[in-house]
Amino acid sequence: MHSSFYLTSFNKKKISELKCGKLMKVINRELSMINKIKEKFLSKSFLSFAFIGAFNTILSQILYMIFVSFSIAVSTSSLLGDVIPMFFSYFLNMHFTYHEKPNWKSFISFPISYLPGIIINMVMTVIFVNWLGVNKLFAKAFALPLTIPINYLTMSLIVKLTSNKEKA
Repeated sequence: MHSSFYLTSFNKKKISELKCGKLMKVINRELSMINKIKEKFLSKSFLSFAFIGAFNTILSQILYMIFVSFSIAVSTSSLLGDVIPMFFSYFLNMHFTYHEKPNWKSFISFPISYLPGIIINMVMTVIFVNWLGVNKLFAKAFALPLTIPINYLTMSLIVKLTSNKEKA
């Protein structure tokens, strides 16, 4: 009954104009957000980061599997599997992704940028193995969709803060 009052109080054209105006605002806001996400995560630097990350991930997974096969604890294997390839990742990303010369400040800061991703990956790996029963040789790979964007954002921030380039 309330909606029929609304329909009879205003003509249908005005109602549709109001709905279209609000809808267009929502659509424009959503498109703007999608464009910002595309700019950040489909940029050349992100794709370079992802490619290097794929190499790093394969190396990390191989090391993790080796450590686990030697009966080293899942959490320790995960940690070692992440930390060792991190050094390769630093130099490759500085050169190909960020086009920066390595420096001590960023080298020291780099492990800090990976810390959130390493912790999340280690915790998720333990959860997948101990609570969800995922095979421990493959559990580490299940946490990757969560850790890759986190690592990219934190690494980008560290590089920006420690850049050798003059700030304009």
